[in-house]
Amino acid sequence: MEKVNHKKIIIRTLLKFLLMILIIFTLNSWPSIKQSLSGNVPPFAYWLDHSFKISNIILILGFTAYFYYKDLTDQRELIEKTNN
Repeated sequence: MEKVNHKKIIIRTLLKFLLMILIIFTLNSWPSIKQSLSGNVPPFAYWLDHSFKISNIILILGFTAYFYYKDLTDQRELIEKTNN
């Protein structure tokens, strides 16, 4: 009987987590990014205040838990199918 590869699932989930942080940070900071391209760079604290709100953190953690659970159940189903 094969075992679930938790290390692979954790690495894949971590990569998805980092990608979500990058995307959310970019989307929420887009006006500041556009300003900085024209030479008016707002302070970094301003960027963080508008990017990492409690609602965004809850969203990131919720999707991370979903991705971990989905990968875990998919791998268990695959192992079950190969054993039958």
